[in-house]
Amino acid sequence: MHVAAILKRKGHRIHSVAPTDSLAEVARHLSDQRIGATLVIDDSGSLLGILSERDIVRAVAEGGADALARPAADRMTRDLVTGQPTDTVATMMAVMTERRIRHVPILDSGRLIGVVSIGDVVKARIDDAELEVESLRGLVSGIG
Repeated sequence: MHVAAILKRKGHRIHSVAPTDSLAEVARHLSDQRIGATLVIDDSGSLLGILSERDIVRAVAEGGADALARPAADRMTRDLVTGQPTDTVATMMAVMTERRIRHVPILDSGRLIGVVSIGDVVKARIDDAELEVESLRGLVSGIG
């Protein structure tokens, strides 16, 4: 299975915040949308970074409640790992595991088309395994 199939199933909706949004606003956005990370995109639509719940917790741990007034740009991860729709689920899982990341923006010819989470990748792997089991069952049943 490829990343394109995951995006087709889950949709291409992209959650984002502005680099000037406060960490408190980002936390509210994450909570309202029930997501663990959001992309940071500027007014021109350029992908600048990603900000996760963990980034906000670390900011508060280091700076106290005052950290929540800081802009998203101060705490976002700028060195992004991105994927392509042609990447396989196995490749995506390996990258996420190796880099210890949970969300990967997906670009198609440099254009942002979605985000894949570790949950999306695990679900795709489970779906593939279940399909394989059913195929093998059918093959064994047909022989007997």
